[in-house]
Amino acid sequence: MKMLQILTFVLLMVTTFQAFAQTDSTLTQRDSVISRRNDTALPAYLALKDALLVSDAKKAASSAQIFANEFIKVRLRSHELNNLMTLKKLRAEAIDEAKAIAATTDINVQRKHFATVSKDFWELAQKYRFIKEAKIYYQQCPMTGVTWVSTSKDIKNPYYPKNMLTCGEVKAQL
Repeated sequence: MKMLQILTFVLLMVTTFQAFAQTDSTLTQRDSVISRRNDTALPAYLALKDALLVSDAKKAASSAQIFANEFIKVRLRSHELNNLMTLKKLRAEAIDEAKAIAATTDINVQRKHFATVSKDFWELAQKYRFIKEAKIYYQQCPMTGVTWVSTSKDIKNPYYPKNMLTCGEVKAQL
């Protein structure tokens, strides 16, 4: 009888261990999918910034739509409901502004909307840290206060590329 109890206990432990191992494997796979999904937001943002740098309104519009489509896929998680709601609100605002960029070919209007996209994108990246594949820099034009995100310390101002291409400074980095 004692041997049967021990055998039952061991069998239960092995089964439990296998269940945890499968759960861990599933979580690892899910995190890998989330990581790949999150990796698309930065390149989409940078394509939009680069289109504004060369004053290509059509490219900015199409890049903004791609950014909106990719940014909605970023998986936001938080242990606090209020924090999660704040993150989702920032993401929604950035997506709405990106869609506004996509809806116009007026480069100046696009740049105005890009200011909000950049501010929200940085705030989400800073709070949530969904960008893991690259070092990013938060840059600002001191003349106007507008900001943008870059993967280079070199200043290339997407708001005033003709007159003030190198006007700006690195304010922070992740």
